[in-house]
Amino acid sequence: MIVFERCTFKNFLSTGNQPTVIELNRVPSILITGQNGAGKSTLLDAITFGIYGKPYRNINKPQLVNTVNEKGLEVIVEFSKNGDSYKVLRGVKPTKFEIWRNGELLAHDAAAKDYQKRLEDILGLNYKAFCQIVILGSARYQSFMDISPNDRRTIIEEILDITVFTKMNNVLKTKTTNNELELREADYQKTIIENKIGEQEKNISRIIKRSNESDKKIEEEKARIDLQLMKVDEKIQKVDEKLSEMVDPDLNSLHDQMSTVKVQGHEIQQRKRAAEDRIVFYQMTNECETCKQDIPDHVKEEQIIIQQSELSQVEKQRQPLAEEYNSLQEQITEAEKLRKFIQAINTKRSELLTEKKGLKDLISTLESSKNKTDAEDLETARKELEESEAKRLKLNRQYIELTEEKHYLEICKHLLKDEGIKSKIIKQYLPLMNQLINKYLDRMGANYSFTLDEHFNEVIKSRYRDNFSYSSFSEGEKSRIDLALIFTWREIAKTKNSVNTNLLIMDEIGDSSMDGEGTDVLWEILSESNDSNIFVISHRTSNIEKFSSHIEIEKQGNFSKIKNSKY
Repeated sequence: MIVFERCTFKNFLSTGNQPTVIELNRVPSILITGQNGAGKSTLLDAITFGIYGKPYRNINKPQLVNTVNEKGLEVIVEFSKNGDSYKVLRGVKPTKFEIWRNGELLAHDAAAKDYQKRLEDILGLNYKAFCQIVILGSARYQSFMDISPNDRRTIIEEILDITVFTKMNNVLKTKTTNNELELREADYQKTIIENKIGEQEKNISRIIKRSNESDKKIEEEKARIDLQLMKVDEKIQKVDEKLSEMVDPDLNSLHDQMSTVKVQGHEIQQRKRAAEDRIVFYQMTNECETCKQDIPDHVKEEQIIIQQSELSQVEKQRQPLAEEYNSLQEQITEAEKLRKFIQAINTKRSELLTEKKGLKDLISTLESSKNKTDAEDLETARKELEESEAKRLKLNRQYIELTEEKHYLEICKHLLKDEGIKSKIIKQYLPLMNQLINKYLDRMGANYSFTLDEHFNEVIKSRYRDNFSYSSFSEGEKSRIDLALIFTWREIAKTKNSVNTNLLIMDEIGDSSMDGEGTDVLWEILSESNDSNIFVISHRTSNIEKFSSHIEIEKQGNFSKIKNSKY
């Protein structure tokens, strides 16, 4: 149960800077009176502004601030629910909005709208439901029958405490939207992966085909290279045969022999020059170089004959030595030619061996390229295909799960829509609602039956008035219906303990178009509300004895103040 305990306000409409405090749960019934314009309906606007940020009457927010002080508007509404005490503070100039629970300030949300939503969730009442259950006024009151069918349903859902289904339905709508987006995304991803798998399978086929074609080309190339190798081997064989027929000459030995011959020839040449020099000496000189004695002629002749004999011996030795020299020179020349030829053949053999090795390496490279490139590409493609297959399997499972979730969401949607669970609950309570409505109408002297169907459209049964609607009634009869409805909603709320509240404010209802008989019954019904705190705003004091307390409001200068207070 929501127990409204206190409302404090200052600089609100015609009230001044001195706070006005109204205890809301002190006595069962309070009559608030005052002259027109005195400010007796200020409480009504203060409570709705404090809770919902807007007054009951059609007044703009800047106009709520006292026109004399022009600042410092502040309204505090205190209430308790389910053992917790709450205080709501709202102000203008400066702007304030605070919700306190058990003495602790509730953290503000990012937006004031969300903070207000938290307060309404705590109360379990939105503004329209509050005005249907707590307030019945003549100024701006909009009858339950004048509001839209959707707003009627919202109010009944709050009274029956089944708004949770509406909240669940809102959550369901979000889940359904997300499910549809996820399904579309999963289907899109499935299409992508299917296309990818198709391309990967084609790629594997291409690699295999390319591998087969490559194998054929490689085999053809290998056959060509093998043929070249055979030719190279034949050439090497011929070269080896030539080499086997040739003996590498011993040039070192020939050069040694040539050196010996050269030394011998040099010695003969020296002997020849020495003999010739001696002959010339004895022919040209008469005196000894050493002792300076004269050389006899016979000695000269004898020495000349000896030297000429030496020349003859030297000449005999020179001829065979020259022949040996020429022979060795020819042998060395031929040997050098042979060696160069053998070296050329060896070079050719080395070139053939290098060519053979190159051909073999080329075969190895071809086989390695075939085995490595195609195998790696094929392995990579198959691995990617395997990963894609696993992803497709995962996406299929996800799609099935989302499809199942969609099925369950459709079931929940059917249950949570207006024709679902809520409709079942409302149908169960409709007989009780209609019973209570007609009970209160009977007490107020109505001679017709007024019932609501499951869509909250009125069904009126009365002689000659079966085609009537709410708008067909007089203002007095409409007042009776409005009172019957508000008492019914409060009774149902009390039964459900949902939005049951102690507070009921009636603004000039007894002063309106309802006749005296209906007004007397109204006071009787109000007096029977033992667990309610009823505030009746009126400019009449004729029924003052029917109330527990009386508050009189008057205008003193520019400010409204409580003149007399008995409560």
